[in-house]
Amino acid sequence: MIKKLISLIMTLAVLLSLASCVGKANTLKVGDRIEFGNYKGHKTWRVLDVQGSEALLITEDIVDKYRFDADWYGWEHKDCDIRLWLNKTFINEAFTAEERSKIVNKIGDEVFLLSIEEAYRYFKDDEDRCLQSGDNLGYWLRSKGAVSNHAAVVDTFETEKGNICALGGVVDEPRGVRPAVWIKLDKAGKEVPAVTETVSKCGCFTLRQSGTGTDLTGLTEKGKEQDHLVIPAGVGFFGIIDDAKAKTVVFESDDDIDYGYTFVRMHDLESIKLPSKLTKLGRHCFCDNLKEFEIPEGVTVIPMKCFNDDVKLKKVVIKGNNLKEIRYHAFAGCELLEAIELPDSVTKIENNVFVVCHALKEIRLPKNLKEIGAEAFRDSAIKTYIVPEELQLEKWDKSSFDPTAYDEFVKVPPVPYMVKVKKGSWADTHFDEVFTGKATKEYY
Repeated sequence: MIKKLISLIMTLAVLLSLASCVGKANTLKVGDRIEFGNYKGHKTWRVLDVQGSEALLITEDIVDKYRFDADWYGWEHKDCDIRLWLNKTFINEAFTAEERSKIVNKIGDEVFLLSIEEAYRYFKDDEDRCLQSGDNLGYWLRSKGAVSNHAAVVDTFETEKGNICALGGVVDEPRGVRPAVWIKLDKAGKEVPAVTETVSKCGCFTLRQSGTGTDLTGLTEKGKEQDHLVIPAGVGFFGIIDDAKAKTVVFESDDDIDYGYTFVRMHDLESIKLPSKLTKLGRHCFCDNLKEFEIPEGVTVIPMKCFNDDVKLKKVVIKGNNLKEIRYHAFAGCELLEAIELPDSVTKIENNVFVVCHALKEIRLPKNLKEIGAEAFRDSAIKTYIVPEELQLEKWDKSSFDPTAYDEFVKVPPVPYMVKVKKGSWADTHFDEVFTGKATKEYY
């Protein structure tokens, strides 16, 4: 009897806590943490969005591990394993009847996983997206992966922490789960602004108009068939348009915009003209036919896995001298990449940036480079590094410049490479520390 009384008091406390936090829509804000339900001790939820009298919540951490689907169904299938588990097992174990009455079915399910678009939209950066989980499995998103038996995931292991992996994980293997729900708030707040679904003037794009502006959400049937797409001016966040057949994409406006993962997996895309005032580069991975790419001068960071497995990418032009960092795996798997000139403004090149770039034979290092990660050029075709006299590294790995391939089971012979340095420079006096493997020195 005492245990039941204690349990009742705790349940009432949680409900009162929820009521006090979210009783009025205008008292709850994005970023707040509230207690709602209890699944295996996981009670804390994070507020991702507030729309009038409704709020979007996601669990503060990974609450369990579960397979996406044993039969390789997508989320949209009614028999998808993880969708059924969330809306039958999890929902009944996590919430009381009173708590469940607060959940709103806005997307066809009471409990769901975020999509790639939502995972990008609602978190400010990779670190914000990835909370501590205690393992390297990552957590599922409901979007499809780059191949048929994969679903997208958010990576949690150290080198790719918070990265949205568009390739995804195999659906019949267990990974982390971070459930999301929409809940009802007190009607004292502002009403939810009207949302209108429209089509762009060209007839190619679907748009969503609300009190916060106009978002491009996808393609019409006409848009899917076009060889050339022009992104309209004045639109906000984009949905992924990987069902396009377009070979070229341009922007109607040169204004800065955050387009995120819009062009991921556009398999027919050959070229894209970005706005000249762009400051934040999105992702372009798994674009099998992308051949050339120009990065506007306002961009300061090339994101993690930005061009990962763009197997036909031959040339990248970086405009201006403002680029500072090239993140992990940015050009990994770009087998035909044969030309890239790094501006002297680059100070950091992370691990595995040019791994498996089989056509990249020569590169001039930026004179302001301070940090370079492990195996940055592994399994590339690098034969020559040109090192400016001014370059002075502060952090590097013994494998940073060695292009020798790695094989877990077969001993691979070292690959010889040449390093051109200025006599008496830092690179000259630290040569044996920095350029390991089968490196030889040449003065210029």
